[in-house]
Amino acid sequence: MSSDDFPQRFADALVSEIKAEMGRQSYSSRALGRLIGKTSQYMSDRLDGGSPKTRKRVILNARDISAIARALDLSEVELVARAEQAALRPARPRLRAVSPNVSALSNREALETVELDPLALAASDDDSAPTPDQGEA
Repeated sequence: MSSDDFPQRFADALVSEIKAEMGRQSYSSRALGRLIGKTSQYMSDRLDGGSPKTRKRVILNARDISAIARALDLSEVELVARAEQAALRPARPRLRAVSPNVSALSNREALETVELDPLALAASDDDSAPTPDQGEA
């Protein structure tokens, strides 16, 4: 990873960590917004797809990070440290495969994609097609 892409990886990791903690605590964006006195649109602009006008996510500022961390019962340092650890991890390649159930090619619903763990594939002893249970846990 070059140092040039670290700021973007860190910003993405920060949002991912906030969303992961929201999930662990069963908070929606709307509920978290209420806790910090912000609208659901404000939260969506920062945590989801971004501003409806620009289609770009609004970058979290220090006030956002502090308010969100406190609402999630975390310190700002802990939240940022988690994001930094995630941003520094090398990106794992994501492989996609088509499920063996492709008998009806004209039926798009019959095609199912599954996530596969590259390490499990590398450790495979045979050349057989992977099955969905070999995907990531």
